[in-house]
Amino acid sequence: MRNLNEEIDILRFHQGLLLNLIRNPKARLDFLLVEKNFTKKEADDLLELCDILSKRYEIEKAEGYMNFRPLFNQFERKVNPKITIKECIDACLSQGLYVSFMREMDRV
Repeated sequence: MRNLNEEIDILRFHQGLLLNLIRNPKARLDFLLVEKNFTKKEADDLLELCDILSKRYEIEKAEGYMNFRPLFNQFERKVNPKITIKECIDACLSQGLYVSFMREMDRV
């Protein structure tokens, strides 16, 4: 069981996400992070993973790659087990995050 300070930190993080949801009801990734009880570190890790893979996708696309299955496989292996790949892709697309990368991952 987590200690009380960790629980308070999670609640503060979720409170910030919920406030963003009030301002932007289309922030589905924020909703997903609260719904799946992500910690700030888990959320940061997910965004960092998406950022790294999105940049790698852009480089590979510019170099003429056509098969992005290896990127999808890496994404699938490293995404937090609290969410599915489909949930992550749909939430990012609806929130306008990593759009070209997520569209490609949705096709793979």
